[in-house]
Amino acid sequence: MALTYNLKYRKQNFFNKVLLEKEGEIILDRHSLRLKGKGARDHGENIFFADMKELLVSKDEQEFTFITFKKEKYILSNFLNLFEAFLKDFYRVRNDFLAESLFMKVGMLYHEYDGQIEVTNRFGKIFQKGKSRLQVYEGSMVVFPEKSDCFAVFYNFLKNHECDEDDYLITLQTDTGSSVQISKLGTSFGDFKETLESLLGKMYEKIVNNLQEILPDFDAGTLLKLASVLREGKLVQIGILKKIHEDLPQKLQALTLQNCPGVMMEKLKILREITDDQYFYLGICCYSRTDSRDLQVRSWFALGLPQQNLLALGMTSNPRDHYLYFFQILAQHGDFSENLAEKINEINQSMYLFRYDFGPMYRDKHELKNTKYRTALRKSTFLRLLRRSYIGKSTNPDAAALQGEIERFAGRAKIATIPVPAF
Repeated sequence: MALTYNLKYRKQNFFNKVLLEKEGEIILDRHSLRLKGKGARDHGENIFFADMKELLVSKDEQEFTFITFKKEKYILSNFLNLFEAFLKDFYRVRNDFLAESLFMKVGMLYHEYDGQIEVTNRFGKIFQKGKSRLQVYEGSMVVFPEKSDCFAVFYNFLKNHECDEDDYLITLQTDTGSSVQISKLGTSFGDFKETLESLLGKMYEKIVNNLQEILPDFDAGTLLKLASVLREGKLVQIGILKKIHEDLPQKLQALTLQNCPGVMMEKLKILREITDDQYFYLGICCYSRTDSRDLQVRSWFALGLPQQNLLALGMTSNPRDHYLYFFQILAQHGDFSENLAEKINEINQSMYLFRYDFGPMYRDKHELKNTKYRTALRKSTFLRLLRRSYIGKSTNPDAAALQGEIERFAGRAKIATIPVPAF
């Protein structure tokens, strides 16, 4: 059922010129809102949530402003005493849309809780999200703040979690360096803790069982360590595999490269000759097809080329795929190893959320505008950064041409240096 509020609104263009100003109503629906003036002949205009670029709230003036990707500005005001109620309804409806469109809900819904949320980003900046609804799914926890955008914590990218039973606090730390602190769960604290730990346990149990089937030569302890770094296809460095078990790099390479076409093997050999093994990563995930009980393996690799400011990405489980995708690692001067880790995180998130589809990482946005990735192209920060760094792909079936392609891509990825004037 649509929600309706009376209001006054005006529409402005990029230069703040007022295009129209009306009194009327706003109608909130599942995917959009409609602004409509008074009178039966005024059909108003529909604005989809996916087309909203920026939101601004002025509590002092009780104004709500949003800017679209077409650079149109809408200023909503005169809600009387219903401004706070409108904000809650707007974010509730829009957040439900975002959670679906940005692939936040992973698996089956287990429980729902209410709590207080505080987020600290990787730079140490704190964001108070306030009272929020928490939906705990099989593979993610989605946080719905009352008056801000929703976000998800994926167990696959959860570094660790801490439960303070004295202060009734739960802190979740992610691979990207951010943390989420959950408080004021009330009597649900124990149940929330038990549910979270149960789901994490099931995730690891599933991964270890799959690894036991495809790597039967290793003991359960080794596979548990491997599962902690290779969750759901996360790219893992060859050197880390060797620390877990000296035979793991060779065994995992044999497994991931067994269906690799000859052309891709030749390209991979060329790449490994011009860089160091510390920049070589493998990704692998296991799944079952609906028409077969046998466990299937999907695999890929990433290889950093520090001298060329490039990262190469390729699929190895498809015998017909010999394409290599190249991404710029550094957009500006900085430490290569740190920026490589960030690029690997961007790839890991894309591969996991988009079910190992390379398409959203590089395909033209016009090709994807009518697909399920439409909203993610605009709203997912990691995907926007990854797409912005995309340089090109190697499609030549002749591996000998790869060196020339690398030189061409390296030229595109080169960072321009600004000369410093001498005094």
